[in-house]
Amino acid sequence: MLKKNVIGQTKLNSRANKSKKSEHDHKQVSLLIKEKLQNEPFSEHIVEEYENILSESFRNKEGIYYTSRYIVNDMLRDVEVTAQTTFLDPCCGCGNYIMGAIDKGISVDNIYGYDTDENAVEITKKRIFAKTGKEAKNIVCADFLSIAKTIKKKFDLIYTNPPWGKKIPKRDKQSFGHLYGCAESTDTCSLFAFAAISLLSENGSLGFLFPESVLNIATFSHLRRLLLSFEIEEIRNYGHPFEKVQTSAYSIIIKNCVPSKDHNVRCSDKNKYFRTQSSFVNNPNFILNVWANQSEQDVINRLMGIPHCSLENNAEWGLGIVTGDNKNKCRTTPQEGDIPIYRGKDITKSGLLSPSLYINSDLSQFQQVAPRHIYEAKEKIIYRFISDKIICYCDNKQRFVLNSANVIVPLKTLPVNCNQIVSLLNSDIMNWLFSKIYNTHKILRRDLESLPIYFSEFQSDTFNEQSFLNTYNIEYSNGTFRIKGQNL
Repeated sequence: MLKKNVIGQTKLNSRANKSKKSEHDHKQVSLLIKEKLQNEPFSEHIVEEYENILSESFRNKEGIYYTSRYIVNDMLRDVEVTAQTTFLDPCCGCGNYIMGAIDKGISVDNIYGYDTDENAVEITKKRIFAKTGKEAKNIVCADFLSIAKTIKKKFDLIYTNPPWGKKIPKRDKQSFGHLYGCAESTDTCSLFAFAAISLLSENGSLGFLFPESVLNIATFSHLRRLLLSFEIEEIRNYGHPFEKVQTSAYSIIIKNCVPSKDHNVRCSDKNKYFRTQSSFVNNPNFILNVWANQSEQDVINRLMGIPHCSLENNAEWGLGIVTGDNKNKCRTTPQEGDIPIYRGKDITKSGLLSPSLYINSDLSQFQQVAPRHIYEAKEKIIYRFISDKIICYCDNKQRFVLNSANVIVPLKTLPVNCNQIVSLLNSDIMNWLFSKIYNTHKILRRDLESLPIYFSEFQSDTFNEQSFLNTYNIEYSNGTFRIKGQNL
């Protein structure tokens, strides 16, 4: 159940004012940079100055995160060029990838770049001229997504850092998604990747710098499936290179050819190793879990191969209550008509903590609630939502939870009971499996639905983890699970 005006008029006005201020600030920045470019000798310092002067709100709106020369050079390190090699950066910004291409020896005449920021495009042109003495005729201020279908060339190399989550109208997203065959993957990262791949020459190389979500969030499953249809050369974690951006940045480099069955992908996360590309294909939603090495993926494959059912289509799901104003609607001392409310942190593997908050039993006054029968089910599972571990509890006292916890009501179609499911999901091996596939700090419904529920592994209400591991020849060693006898 959702209520209208869930944000509140004050917040809506605040966002509108912030947006207007962002536009005003950028106009001032734009005028300043234009004046410098016209009246002062060009210096590389203006690149850093422009990148740093852009407001945070404008960066967020446009999805702008400028790539360091270190990352650019590292992504291009294995590139081989000839006098005829063509290069494209579909969202070139101030030209860091283009300058990297010039450093590799690619002719200015064979370098193409597009960006909607006219200041950034002008800076790129001046950088090229200052370095080579040549006019960059193929660097254009244009929306690549709008013109990609009109470009008749194919490119040997396409490298870029696309806009991350750029705010564009929903209608435009859907239009571009249909145009480039993106299906449900209509984030700007996907749109630029699908459009760029359509311009990649046979055996050409494409390298994109993506946020970590591209590797493991369901929204990007169609993009991952597309990438896996080509030969993936490398997936590399660059940590957190952008100020005030919490997510890690990963490069994915592909070659435009069909991968062989035994093709290995260079993976660099906490460690460096090779993974067979086929090992990603069978993951739920084609997740590119480079945080698992090949030995760990072998365990994943074994666990997913054991006969099991799942929660998909076998449970009702409910969100915890969103009050819209916890400060005023949650009380530490109950009043008449109040009921206890449990938070995610109240759920532990050893039991449920005593309630410390109370809300009115009239749920209609709250911003978002699940149908009441979900909370009042005779037996249900409640679990932490914000967590890197599955922590759940079997509740048979019709308790209510805040939105830091969610609810599962198993259906009778499942051949296991609520206590058995909780015992399994709280186990070390299932938490390891979850982390090695998803590597996330949110316990999402779709992810839980993909986990195996081993209906034949219970002799009572408790999952005997050690017996299970022995049966399937799995052991815990050196901080991870592996198949016994297999070298790490």
